[in-house]
Amino acid sequence: MIEVYCLPGTMCTELLWQELFPFLPKHIVLKHVTLPVVSNLSEMVSVIISQLPDRPVNLLGFSLGGYLVSEIARLAPERIERAMVLSNSASELPETEKQQRQQALEWVLKSGYRGIPMKKAKAMLLPEHAVQERLLQIILDMDGALGEAVFVAQLQATLERRNNVAAIEESGRPWQVLAGLGDQFVSSDALKQIAQLSNVSVKVVAQSGHMLPLEQPKWVANKMANFFV
Repeated sequence: MIEVYCLPGTMCTELLWQELFPFLPKHIVLKHVTLPVVSNLSEMVSVIISQLPDRPVNLLGFSLGGYLVSEIARLAPERIERAMVLSNSASELPETEKQQRQQALEWVLKSGYRGIPMKKAKAMLLPEHAVQERLLQIILDMDGALGEAVFVAQLQATLERRNNVAAIEESGRPWQVLAGLGDQFVSSDALKQIAQLSNVSVKVVAQSGHMLPLEQPKWVANKMANFFV
């Protein structure tokens, strides 16, 4: 049995992984890691590390979770056996995205949180997937289950990020980065940078936006089965 500890993205719950189950081999067991509601990134990573077994483990991180896996590589590389990152490049947030997140945060603090806007939910998906009500409903359900307090905490704690590409290389562990060609939140330049590392393989699938585990579960599960051995 191979256990893989899975770190979700912003406003994501264990529902994020449900589409993978039919395609994963039975010997791979996913262990969902709930992101702690804390005030800063350092504390978030510290709590996550404390919740993991005290040995090298297989990690999978989606979006924010992928960045958090890179932070573990920086702070505690000895805790990593293998690492897979989905829809993230372990780099800083682009300035435009930081500004958008700051504006969203200020709006929520002033006016309250009414849930993820449908326009934003659809932007997470490739246009042809954004018409699939089932996928949109999963995004809305995850967001609704977590609510305002988690939204505020996650945005506040993770707004300032560093580039952890060097930490990934220095970890010396095998890494794989998966991305969707239609993901507007992960730049091709950032993927090219991380692909230059000797211990990292980068795989890109054409028919996906940001929500890889929901949009391309069979493809992701296949990559997991070949990587976590």
